[in-house]
Amino acid sequence: MTGMLTERDSPYLSFWAILLSFEDRLAMPVSSRLARSESARLPARYYALLLEMIGNAGNSLPRPLSTIGFDALSLQRPGATLALEQVDTLIAAAVEATAREDLGFHLGRLIKPSSHEFLGYALMTSATLDDALRLAARYWRLITPTFSLRHHRDDQDVCIDLEPALPMRPLTLRFHLEALAAAFHEEIGFLLAGRIPAYDLFLPESLAGAASRYRQLAPARVHFAAHGHAGIRIVLSGEAIARPLALADRHALKLARLRCDEALSRLTVEGSMAAWITLMLEESNDHQPRQQELARMLNLSTRTMNRRLAAEGQGFRNLGNLARQQRACRLLAGTRLAITRIAYQLGYRDAANFSRAFRRHHGMSPLDYRTRMSGPVDPGQRD
Repeated sequence: MTGMLTERDSPYLSFWAILLSFEDRLAMPVSSRLARSESARLPARYYALLLEMIGNAGNSLPRPLSTIGFDALSLQRPGATLALEQVDTLIAAAVEATAREDLGFHLGRLIKPSSHEFLGYALMTSATLDDALRLAARYWRLITPTFSLRHHRDDQDVCIDLEPALPMRPLTLRFHLEALAAAFHEEIGFLLAGRIPAYDLFLPESLAGAASRYRQLAPARVHFAAHGHAGIRIVLSGEAIARPLALADRHALKLARLRCDEALSRLTVEGSMAAWITLMLEESNDHQPRQQELARMLNLSTRTMNRRLAAEGQGFRNLGNLARQQRACRLLAGTRLAITRIAYQLGYRDAANFSRAFRRHHGMSPLDYRTRMSGPVDPGQRD
């Protein structure tokens, strides 16, 4: 695919040449909004890579792409998207043509950070692996609306949770689960110049029959049906995520992030302002974004943002409170962070203010909620 890096490429390519090659794409409108709804559309570039992979193996689809409503050239166009129904049909046709159920896994192994266009270059130029993971969470919607990505850490480890965000057919769900698991492994290896750390990969029980191929992802320790999620959980050590990236470049990162912000803002032109704000609030990990900060990302005034929210029957304060409480629940149930630390991470002045707000919203204290969701609490998690 044009613009894709391969494993043979030097990791020290000029980022300016690569970034500038995408400048013409910025002027092109997004073909459809990516919202949490039936109208969500998926970036076509990954499925173009699937067709390329099938063709290189000497296979062809059992029927013309035109019967699905698109052609191979249309998938290569900047900003091209597919409806989920088209993706369902394409994946089913690909499995029929190849008689293989592991296409998602092998597609994932072909994906590199540069497959994600500007977001990929933001990942590669980040200072550390943790910084890259935080960026992936923040801009995940530029990759796919089929799954959500959560990045959270406790005192020792970092967890990445990938959960289905749209209803998918079983074949489509399995394809994407395998592609995401394999792609994560490959991209970690690319970012760390091949020095992949040992990490834990938790997969649904439905993939247990494919355990033999997941041994190819060593040094990952693969577990099935051990995490109680329908998606994927990846657990990395604090040492692993602190590793510096060879291509770290503050200036290139700033440019790439600006382009990612522009792409996100384009997704809101026809979509819901409330849905976009909720997404940004939920994906924020280190602080609670302020209204002015989000308005700047969209090149809007706070007054215009408020007018658009009011037209949708929403208000920023209510959205912020809801997102804060949802993050509180995730941190209490899914991490071992002390309650005081959670309070500060959510923007409260102290644990007492956090506890009062949480009790008003949920009818119980944070400690009671954690006990109910996770079992008995260690003494260090109380304070």
